[in-house]
Amino acid sequence: MVLRRKKLSGKKAKGDWILNNKLKILLPLVVMLIIFNLALGQEKSDTSSKDVKAVKVLIYNGSDTSSNCVLMIESCMEKSNNHNITPYVKFVYNTSEVINNKTLSGYDVLILPGTSEKYDYMNSQNIDVNSVKSFVASGKGFIGICAGAYSGAEYTEGWYKGWGLAPNVVNEHALDTGNLTVEITSEGDDLFGYGGTKVMSHVNGPAMYSADDKVVTFATYADNNTDYQGYAAIVGDYYGEGRTVLSGVHPELEPQHPEILAYLVLWAYNGTDNITSIMGG
Repeated sequence: MVLRRKKLSGKKAKGDWILNNKLKILLPLVVMLIIFNLALGQEKSDTSSKDVKAVKVLIYNGSDTSSNCVLMIESCMEKSNNHNITPYVKFVYNTSEVINNKTLSGYDVLILPGTSEKYDYMNSQNIDVNSVKSFVASGKGFIGICAGAYSGAEYTEGWYKGWGLAPNVVNEHALDTGNLTVEITSEGDDLFGYGGTKVMSHVNGPAMYSADDKVVTFATYADNNTDYQGYAAIVGDYYGEGRTVLSGVHPELEPQHPEILAYLVLWAYNGTDNITSIMGG
């Protein structure tokens, strides 16, 4: 008996030919997809493993501060950490009722918030001014908001000489309370990532000016119903090896702008001159 190979029908042969050709097309696509996913996974792994920079912030919380200002500054630091406002940077923050060499040790930036008494900290028994000056001059950062800005400037017209942590900045007392509009400058745009105007809280904070090109103006008062339209609302200056930020407005109070405060802290932080390199740029 002779076995004969059964001849495939024309329909089945055509189906096998189509299947083989589909496999020839699909297999390279599958391989390419696998390679792409592996590369993407590696990229994510590299990003997640990037070092996170800890910037250590001390907030003055003495009996002469506004407790609400302190709480809202902490809120801004927490929001920056939780919402990744400053990628690859986390703020490690604490408060102290006394400011001296011992309490400043280990920190990168000191924040003096608004006060509950008068307009400044010039006569505060809780702050060792020489320790603050040494801290900033050594390469650290200082942020003075409202009362802290009055204290940190070179002097305030008609009032007194300040600590001189912003040696090129002069204050005018701007005794108004309420929300007002500030204009973000080109330098502010570079720092915050946006320009235009912002409504911010103002509680008698100073209006500032300087004739020195070293001073960086991040925002100016923009309301035309004030006597200080065009004056600086937020400035940066240099003291020794360190940096000083003075703000006549309150980024921490409602309407709150945690991103503004976060980036001002980074500017004051003197670990590097290039903020983008801190954040992995």
